[in-house]
Amino acid sequence: MQAAKRILRFLKGTPSHGIWFHKGPFTLSAYSDADWAGCTFDRRSTGGFCVFLGSNLVSWSAKKQPTVARSSTEAEYRSLAHTAAEVTWICKVFRDFGFSSSVKPTIWCDNISAISLASNPVFHARTKHVEIDYHYIRELVLANLVTVQYVCS
Repeated sequence: MQAAKRILRFLKGTPSHGIWFHKGPFTLSAYSDADWAGCTFDRRSTGGFCVFLGSNLVSWSAKKQPTVARSSTEAEYRSLAHTAAEVTWICKVFRDFGFSSSVKPTIWCDNISAISLASNPVFHARTKHVEIDYHYIRELVLANLVTVQYVCS
């Protein structure tokens, strides 16, 4: 509750500040990326994303992943899952405000194996160690709610 009050005080005290949005298509797209074992102390990966509405940046994050990834694919897949959760939340907020888009969001990723894992409903022995909640991205792809595309890095 205190955090909400702090935000409201900030908004009240800075009425001249604002964010400028450029006109453009009402399409949501996101870019997801992760390093693999980038921290030299604990070998955890860092994942991140940025979400755009048209050409306007609306959300971003970069966080160290909570557990050690056993491969670059796993690190990227975890980052994809967090990106998908953010995109889903933003879509719900837009719907609550009465905005809708006929174009489903696209998440761009630079790891072909992670994209294949997100698109393939079959569990493989090599991915059984991946925590269940990271398969959220697979559910969204199969439900045709998001598209995951490859982007060269």
